[in-house]
Amino acid sequence: MGPVIDLAPGAESQALARELSELVRANVTRDAKKRDAFQRLRGAVAVVADDFGTALTLRFDFGRLVVHEGVIGVPDVTIRGSTKLLESLGQLRSRTLPGLAAGILRQGVTRATFTEETRDGAGELKIYGLVAHPVFVHRLLRVLSRN
Repeated sequence: MGPVIDLAPGAESQALARELSELVRANVTRDAKKRDAFQRLRGAVAVVADDFGTALTLRFDFGRLVVHEGVIGVPDVTIRGSTKLLESLGQLRSRTLPGLAAGILRQGVTRATFTEETRDGAGELKIYGLVAHPVFVHRLLRVLSRN
């Protein structure tokens, strides 16, 4: 049986919501390690596009994902950036995954910032909640990364 991924009412009209749900579905379907990480995820992720004021909530519950329009409740993790960077979450380099939690915790910061080059120039992708939920963020990035 494939992954259970649903778009809540209102989210189906958001291009970013459709794109992220399809990214997760494709990654989890084709890769056993990503499927295992998906099965272990439980929590909420707010995804905020700073340039358009778009916000989504990804609610993971042990093998199920529901994508909501807007920020629902208090998320465990928040990812902020431009729409272009958020659409390219699948392109995160795999080298950022292995030592992510340990490296950031050693630095004692409350968020991770990745600077990525896009066609329109450099942009920052910010991940809040990493210190409180390093394993969750690691699994989330694994599920989202195409690498």
